[in-house]
Amino acid sequence: MHIVGVDVGGTNTDAVLLRIESNESPKVVATAKTVTSSDVFSGMLHALQQIINDKEIAAIMIGTTHFINALIQRRGLAKVCTLRICGPTTHAVSPMSNWPTDLKETIDGLTAFVSGGYFFDGSEISPLDEEEIRSVIRRALALDICSFCVCGVFSPCRNDQEKRVAEIIREESTTVYITLSHEIAGLGLSERENASILNACLRPLAKQTIEALQEALPGDVPCFLTRNDGTLLSSEDSSRWPVFTFASGSTNSMIGAAHLSGIKDGIVIDVGGTSIDIGVIVNGRPRQTITNVRLIDDIRVNIPVADVVSLPLGGGTIIHVNEKEQTVQVGPDSVAYRLDQEALAFGGETITGTDIALAAGLATGIGHCSVKLSSFIVEQVLDYVKELVTRNIERMKTNIEPVPVILCGGGSILIDINQSFPGVTQMVRTDHFAVCNAVGAALCSISASMDLIVDLLPSSVDGGQQRKHVIDQLIVDVRQKCKENGARSNTIHLTDLEQIPLAYHPGGYKHRVQLTAMGQLDLDKFNRNARETHREKFNPKIKKEPPSTIKPPIHIDLTKKRPTFDENGVWCIDAIDIEYIAYGTGILGSGGGGESYHCKLWCLDLLREGKYKMRVVPPSYFAASSDLFVGVGFMGAPTVSHELLPNGHECLEAVNVLEKYLSTTIAGIFTGEIGGANGMIGLLVAAKKDIFCIDGDSMGRAFPYLNQCLSFIHGLPATPSCLCDVRGETIIVAGESISSSQELEEVFRKECTKRGLCVGVAFPPIHGTQLEENILPYSLSRAWFLGEAKFNHRIDAIQAVARAGQGRILISDGTVINVERHTSGGFARGHVFIETGDRTLIIDFQNENLVARYDNGDIAASTPDLITLVEEDTAEPVATEIVKYGCRVSVLVLPAPEPMTTPQALQYVGLRAFGFDFPNYAYTPSHVSIKSVWDVFYNRHDDNRK
Repeated sequence: MHIVGVDVGGTNTDAVLLRIESNESPKVVATAKTVTSSDVFSGMLHALQQIINDKEIAAIMIGTTHFINALIQRRGLAKVCTLRICGPTTHAVSPMSNWPTDLKETIDGLTAFVSGGYFFDGSEISPLDEEEIRSVIRRALALDICSFCVCGVFSPCRNDQEKRVAEIIREESTTVYITLSHEIAGLGLSERENASILNACLRPLAKQTIEALQEALPGDVPCFLTRNDGTLLSSEDSSRWPVFTFASGSTNSMIGAAHLSGIKDGIVIDVGGTSIDIGVIVNGRPRQTITNVRLIDDIRVNIPVADVVSLPLGGGTIIHVNEKEQTVQVGPDSVAYRLDQEALAFGGETITGTDIALAAGLATGIGHCSVKLSSFIVEQVLDYVKELVTRNIERMKTNIEPVPVILCGGGSILIDINQSFPGVTQMVRTDHFAVCNAVGAALCSISASMDLIVDLLPSSVDGGQQRKHVIDQLIVDVRQKCKENGARSNTIHLTDLEQIPLAYHPGGYKHRVQLTAMGQLDLDKFNRNARETHREKFNPKIKKEPPSTIKPPIHIDLTKKRPTFDENGVWCIDAIDIEYIAYGTGILGSGGGGESYHCKLWCLDLLREGKYKMRVVPPSYFAASSDLFVGVGFMGAPTVSHELLPNGHECLEAVNVLEKYLSTTIAGIFTGEIGGANGMIGLLVAAKKDIFCIDGDSMGRAFPYLNQCLSFIHGLPATPSCLCDVRGETIIVAGESISSSQELEEVFRKECTKRGLCVGVAFPPIHGTQLEENILPYSLSRAWFLGEAKFNHRIDAIQAVARAGQGRILISDGTVINVERHTSGGFARGHVFIETGDRTLIIDFQNENLVARYDNGDIAASTPDLITLVEEDTAEPVATEIVKYGCRVSVLVLPAPEPMTTPQALQYVGLRAFGFDFPNYAYTPSHVSIKSVWDVFYNRHDDNRK
């Protein structure tokens, strides 16, 4: 039996024929490489003709960039009607928020928020209003929209409403395309919706493409497309879910490299014509990532892809030479598919990476011209390649142990395998290295995934019986799903199981559980013999045109931003300020507080409307005022708030109810918690009420309890306070019902849980004369300066962020080697173990990072100082709920604002307040002052006041 693997790249199309014998490893029988044609198919069929001949083929597996290229080039995309099933929730962040304008205008046919949706526990937000939904569908059909995207809140946990909406759409039209979000991805509403809309806009193109492919290929041979995670989609499923094929190229290369080399654990370096991809294989499979995935134009999605670093280096990379100074610059530009026209080896005049390999004697038989270059050119380029490869091997490793490295891709001839590389046990270039991607495509498996929120009792309750029963049943379910997808049952195995407790849930039993199962394709399910053979359908007409030019991504310049002030010294916030502040609030979250991303989108949407202004003043602006000011924020669980987005009125309505209760008007708003998702809520509420936002907050970071606000630490009253849920229902507590901030925490936490773990809160108003003493000044400024440092220092961002926060880098090159999590008292607690050099740093967390200690017992940092993990390569903050084995991180320690370091404050926010007792450790505050944007830009630069 033979199978065929094909990889259609931007430059070349590769094909391989593999022989499959029982009890033997698949063997490569034939290979072919051809230039990718403009129509994709003719080049692919030309490659297939070269390898198949008269062999009986059991299946053809194809990896292609066809669909993502359609998005990049904005061609063949359908208008989409997006129905978000949410009831009164999630209205704050619209579908396609922060998408490039041209892409959104191309795709967005009609968007509607409709009734329905679920809370995290499976209870309804509201029932479906079928007449409302029919009305939206009919409007879309009247606009000739043929593709629908249906996305329901918490649909990965309960999908019956999405399925019912699909039935209604089918009742209205039998010819439209329907994408259901629970079939696309797991929890994370905005990201899942993004992926689903991208899928929906490609459905008509996918159907046409797959039909054309089936028409061109032999009719008796089943055809599959490869997925981003190294598994397969049938032709039918490829038509339904084209988004799953976007990033399969690097995944296929790693699977092929592992098979051809026999190495199951190591690093794969895939060098093509224009780029180099470096990834990790674990047990023969690519290491995956699902966090912060951006497939196109910075649009975030939550579908799994291979964890790779991509760099501009390949066989077509242009080598720029300065003969006078005898220096070279490698790339980043490339001749790409013009290699056979422009490279020296082919009679051209451009020095490329391929020419360097030929001149150095690393390769032969390429082109038709002899290549001779000055030794300084060859030596400098090879030194650059070695340094680049060495640095990024270390970047991708999960520990300090040396690893084997597998080279693949035609451009890998640039790497001298006879050289010694630090941290590498062996450097292997396998047979058929130039077509590893096609080999990997042929060897892809079948998978299934589940992402749910379930109750998991702690083992101490019944010896772990209930917990084991639930997990065992989920494993059975995901294995069955994998079998239904086409895997052979006796090969199915579990490849991923994550159990993440819901932070802030009082019972402590709710967990997000993510599972993935994988198995080999069961070809017996396809009745090939019953199909007529159509070998003559191979198209002999081969078009040699290069692929269409791909549109470069659109980027906004976030560098060199200066705050803008009006004539009265009021800081006027714009979109770039929001980008800066959002990054800073992530750092100030100290691992907790929820992600800032959705609040950033909310702010950007509000500014784009043009009806609202975000105006910020320092606390001193109202130092002599008797007016009232209110702190605001959300309570809930970060995992829940990632799915159940705000309706946009929770905190605003809570403030309005307080105003009505007090029969007064609030003069200004400040943020209750600058760390994480709450960091920009004050800006939003102040803008909606057309009043000032105060540059300050109540914590200086993220903390888990309401009674850790500075005003409560100072003994100010805990009432009147107001809570508002996503349905707009409010609860106000007054002095006669609440006597302390601890009671306020307990009452509001209980109500928050009953109302879906996502509520807005307005705290007791304070007078202007009390502001400077009872809030932490300039926290928005501090967040802004952290963002400014990150976006203006791309090369040394982590060092710049540490300087901007007046802190230090505790670890610059750590690797997470273990994460332990458990729930206690409604909080996610645990430890992160980070290996660095010859010792291990342990981070203890309770939602937020609280203690950093070495394995010898030495404490390096503790609360109330901020301990934040950031990704080594991006400087992005890593939350406690998403950090996992293999993450490459640096650890920052930023000093707490001085008011949170007093003996009185330490009773609430010091180690003992969280149950830690280290008798030989005494916290020593840094006592740094927090600077403001006025200090740096307004007072010193009068020309910037306008």
